[in-house]
Amino acid sequence: MDEARVEQLEKLGMVWSHFDVAWEEGLAAARGWAAEAGHLLAPLDATRQGYRVGIWLKNARAAARKAAELEEWRAEGLLVESAAGALSAERREQLAEIDPS
Repeated sequence: MDEARVEQLEKLGMVWSHFDVAWEEGLAAARGWAAEAGHLLAPLDATRQGYRVGIWLKNARAAARKAAELEEWRAEGLLVESAAGALSAERREQLAEIDPS
């Protein structure tokens, strides 16, 4: 698909990745919750404007732990066949920007 067509579709609100949209929604909820609470240590039942931010954070933390584990394996020279379920470095940085702890 040429770039002009991509731009047209994006102006119309084309969603290229539902996973990316879900991440952005969760990140916005986490930012709002942290702004109100002063930290990002939301309990599991925490919500922000109806969004279940506590569960989203639990899942994000699990994915961050998975990424750290895979990085450790790679550093030890072990083969990592799949990074499925691991949080990207960019997304871990986005969370750290909200609350480094």
